[in-house]
Amino acid sequence: MIQDQYHEIFEVFFIIKGSIGVGYRLFNEVFYGMRIVMNANKKIISPINDYSCLNNKYSEFLYTPIDNIEAYGIRKENFNELL
Repeated sequence: MIQDQYHEIFEVFFIIKGSIGVGYRLFNEVFYGMRIVMNANKKIISPINDYSCLNNKYSEFLYTPIDNIEAYGIRKENFNELL
C-alpha cells in the first residue's frame, strides 16, 4: 500500500515508471476505479498526494502498486516550501 484512505499525508510521490491502482474503501470493501500507468512514452509524470499536501488535508483515496513502480518522493514541508 502506497497511501491508505483517510491517513495523514507526509510525502508527495512522482511516479516515473509502473502502474498503480487508485480506489476507495466503502463499508470495509475496497473498490478500484482508476489505474495510473506510467511508461517511457508518456511525457507527464503523475504526482500523488500533491493536492493534499498543499491544502493540509487527509488522503481521500487509497493507492496501491499493481506492479513494480519507480518513483521519487519529497517530504511535505519541502514540497510546500518549493512551491
